[in-house]
Amino acid sequence: MTRDLIVVGGGPAGASCARRATQEGLDVLLLEKEEHPRRKACGGGFRAGLPDLLDFDISSTIDRESSGSHLFSPSRTKVVCTKDEITGYTVKREIFDKLLLDKAIEAGAEVQQNMEVVDVIESSNQVEAYTRDGERFTGKYLVGADGVNSKVARTSGIMKRWDQEAIGLCMEAAVPMDDSEIERITLAPYESGRVCIQIYFGGLEHGYAWCFPKKGEISLGMGCLMPFAKDLKDAWGKFIREFEETYSVDLDMSQETAWRVPLAGPIDNTISERIMLVGDAAGFVSPATGEGIYYAIDTGHIAAEAVARTLKGNADGTREYQRRWKEGIGKEMDAANFLANLLFNSEKNMEYVIQMASRDDVIRSHMTDLIGGLRSYTDLRKSLMWRVLSRHALTGLKMLL
Repeated sequence: MTRDLIVVGGGPAGASCARRATQEGLDVLLLEKEEHPRRKACGGGFRAGLPDLLDFDISSTIDRESSGSHLFSPSRTKVVCTKDEITGYTVKREIFDKLLLDKAIEAGAEVQQNMEVVDVIESSNQVEAYTRDGERFTGKYLVGADGVNSKVARTSGIMKRWDQEAIGLCMEAAVPMDDSEIERITLAPYESGRVCIQIYFGGLEHGYAWCFPKKGEISLGMGCLMPFAKDLKDAWGKFIREFEETYSVDLDMSQETAWRVPLAGPIDNTISERIMLVGDAAGFVSPATGEGIYYAIDTGHIAAEAVARTLKGNADGTREYQRRWKEGIGKEMDAANFLANLLFNSEKNMEYVIQMASRDDVIRSHMTDLIGGLRSYTDLRKSLMWRVLSRHALTGLKMLL
């Protein structure tokens, strides 16, 4: 039996792709290597605009509404960057991801779990997917939504391996904590009932740490580019001790894990003739913030629509997908790369940014927009650079040199 589309991976990218493709009238099979719900190493934060990508309610999965962020410089100058509106949400990924997968099934996609795809073979008119258990599935097109360690990317030949400079390593722990303690540490500074995420710069070259408040737990994490990962373990331990001392808490670190994440934006080519890579598998993670869930869902939708249009005779196969993301997300990722390289490439620049934000409410607002994804990176690149160079010219020049 040949399906219209095989989707490999049941995270946000794959589930969103399968749902959208099924809604477009395609015969879709999704193969997921694990059984949902499953623990997923991730901070679990995303921008306020993400629900607008979806045609169903996700409020049952949301743990916390965020109104901004607490930013800490390498010298631990603290800046509170908030707005009166919601700037983001935090979720537990096992709950959020299961809802998205259930919605794909509800739409009519066939989902087979505990099916790990280990090889794909492409011919002129179809793609075959082979599982670890020796099963074979055939589709007219295939979407690789199997994450940063994508077997689809590797076995298809689209991408054999990540460049070290394009990949990051993260440590993360889901730390149990009473809600009253979470709110004491992270509550927004006005009567909204919302919290702030926390970002800690310094202590690790080309990296930062975070605290994302949830219900009954916080996500503590730290990440950096792979060439600097040799210092990550020591920096992580130091950060945990500092957090405990600063907030007078004793952290349960038993749920600690590590994972890789792409941090240089998408790879240049994400397709073959009948295969497309989406989400983390193709590097669709913001270099400026590390946010990936939004882009996973967006690229999943674009891939599904490209296949549907092609099978209806209105598009040029996988090239439709490549063209669409290049014209939209690609330009945003270029701007995000610029901002990341300018703002976060050294402790010196991190310090400058936070010090400027502490004195300039416009820069504070820009930083809130940047971290919350409230404005396009392309727009922020222009407005933030203009503000820095027009009001803080000497500091701006030091950052550029």
